Parts: sequence; C-alpha cells; structure tokens
Amino acid sequence: MDPSSLPSQSPMAELTQLRRRVADLEASLPGPGADYDPLPLATELQELLRVARARPDARPELRQLLILLGRVECKRGELAKARDLLSQGLAMDAGTTPDLNRLTRDHYFLAGVAGDLRNFQVAAEHYGKAVEFSKAATDFDQNQKLGIRERFAFALHEVKRYEDACKANLELLGDAERLFGADDHRLSTVLINTAQNLYALKKLAEAQSYLQRALAIALAQSDIEREQDLLYQLAVLASEQGRADEARSYLAERVLRLDKRGTSKLQDAARRSLEHFDRNRVRASLKPGGLP
Repeated sequence: MDPSSLPSQSPMAELTQLRRRVADLEASLPGPGADYDPLPLATELQELLRVARARPDARPELRQLLILLGRVECKRGELAKARDLLSQGLAMDAGTTPDLNRLTRDHYFLAGVAGDLRNFQVAAEHYGKAVEFSKAATDFDQNQKLGIRERFAFALHEVKRYEDACKANLELLGDAERLFGADDHRLSTVLINTAQNLYALKKLAEAQSYLQRALAIALAQSDIEREQDLLYQLAVLASEQGRADEARSYLAERVLRLDKRGTSKLQDAARRSLEHFDRNRVRASLKPGGLP
C-alpha cells in the first residue's frame, strides 16, 4: 500500500486499508536478531502514523504503529527513540480483550531497551508487567517465564530495591528447583543474583551460602571462568567477615585450579590477586595493633 494514497479514499476504505496494512506489517516484521534494512520500513510506519493520528477511530492501529516503529528504531540503533515510542504505544488502551502473548512480548522488549539505556526504573516497571501478563500467556513455556522473572529481579536490584529483588529471586529459585532440580546448571544465575541481593542487604553469611551452591554447580560443569569469579567473590565475603585465612584459601584455590587447566590470562589475574592479598596482609601485620 502507498500510504500517500490513503487521503484520497473514502474514510471507511481508508480505515480498512490502514488496518490491513498494520496487520500485514505486524505479521511480517522480522525478529530482533534478523538482518534487514529498517529505513524503508521506518519511513512507511511514520507515514502510517500520520494517517492514524488524524483518525479518532484508529486508536488501536495508532497504538500498534507506535510499538512497531519502536521496534524498527531499535533495529536502527536509536534506542532512546525506540523507548519513547514503545512507552507511548504501551500506555494506550489495549482493548477489552488484549492479547496476553503480545503484551508480554511488547513489555519485555521495552524493558530490554530501557535496560540497554541503563534506565532500570523503566526496565523494572515493564519487566514486572511482562511477568504478570506471562502468567496467563500461552506462547511461553515455564523456562521462558522463569527467564522473564529473572530479568525483573535483576532490574529491581539495579534500582536498589534489594528487599524486593531478593524476594523475587527466592521465589524464582524455589520454582526453578522444582522444575529443574536443586543442582541444575540453570540455577546458577539466580543463585548468584540472590547472593548479590543479600550482600547489598548486608547479610553476608547468607550470601556466602548461595555463592557456595553456585560454585558447586560451576565445578560440576567445569565452567572455569564462572568458577574463578565465584572463588574471588567468596574470598571477598570471607575477608569482609574477618576470616582472612579462609579468604586466602579461596584465592589460593583459584591459582591451583588454573595451574591445571587455565589460560595464561586467567592465571596471571589469579596470581596477582593472591599476591595483592598477601602484601596487604603483611602491611596490616606491621601496623600497631595489626595481625600477629
């Protein structure tokens, strides 16, 4: 359809053709990872938006055009424009019988764009809405729904709502354990995120227990990079709780494990961390009232 031809038609024919074209564009729009030239599509959507804005009876089409153009602007790398267009569209009434699958996808997409812009307040709001809509949506399996909840909890942490984030992660963890089992590798991220929530809440001993669970999974999976990161985090927690010997043992274990199967870059980083710890410990012991 040539959008410029719409005004020359009768009002009802124009509306019918507008609705048909919006439906066609929605059905044919490539996914976020697809390779396509977004500029021609953006041009057509902007013209269709002009037509829809002039028609009080085209509110549903206007809403969907804003969302579609937001997706296309995201493809063009215009993230702030995409966020604003998506926000405008999703703020409009979705109708009396909304499509829960579409609402889940649209709110999740907007939340992802906001997260990329480090606008975690908006991200948390829309991940939360995606979580709610996904409960009754049929296009998402349980694993995908858990993933949406994981992103929601992450965004809550980023806006310093640590109690809410921890509650969301603990509920998520319980559901994931029932679905996958307590030692499944898919629990790793939520275990680490829960530990971060607890650390922010100054519950260091509890945080340590979740990191230790994540470490056991990393060891079972031979995930050397995650293993190294978790051993370092455990060292930091032990040190902050005044357990210097335990902290050093975690750092020494990093070096030992990398001597067997690590890259030179990881080995160098692990050795530097251990050497730095030992130097600081020696300095502390030389101060009056320092370590024996």
